[in-house]
Amino acid sequence: MRLRSRLHVLALALLLGLLTGGLLSGTSGCVRAAQTYTLVPQGAPSSTVGSLSVERIEGGQRLVVLQFDGLPPPERIAPGMREFVVWLEGPQGKKVKVGTLRYDRDHRSGNLLATTDLRAFTVRVTGERDARASEPSGVLLAERRVVTN
Repeated sequence: MRLRSRLHVLALALLLGLLTGGLLSGTSGCVRAAQTYTLVPQGAPSSTVGSLSVERIEGGQRLVVLQFDGLPPPERIAPGMREFVVWLEGPQGKKVKVGTLRYDRDHRSGNLLATTDLRAFTVRVTGERDARASEPSGVLLAERRVVTN
C-alpha cells in the first residue's frame, strides 16, 4: 500500500472526526479500535489487494474505510464499466449505495470513506457503467460480511 494513499485515508478519517465533533468533544474513547478485514477481489488480477476497516465512532455510527492497491481500471474488469461503486446490505436485505471508490489511475489504487449506523452488513464493490446506479450490477469486484461489536 502506498504511503500517500494511507495518509490520504487517515487525513479523511481525522477530518470526519473533527467535523462530527468526535475528536473535539472532550470525551475519552470516542473512537473504538478498528476491526480490519482483507478483501479478496474477484475478477481482478492476483496483484490486487484490498482492505476494509470499521471503527465505532460517536452516535452509534461506524466509520467504514476501504482501500485497494494494484486495482486495474473498471473497464478492464468488464467491458463498459466506468466506476467502482460500494454498497452495504443490512440484515434485512436492504442495499444502500455508500459511494464510489476514489480511483487513482496513476497509482492503480482506490479508496472510500463512509459512515453507517449498521452493526452487521455485507459490503460489496461492483463495477458500474454509471456512478448513479440504483442497484448493484452483476460485476462483483469484492464482497465481505462484517459484524461489529
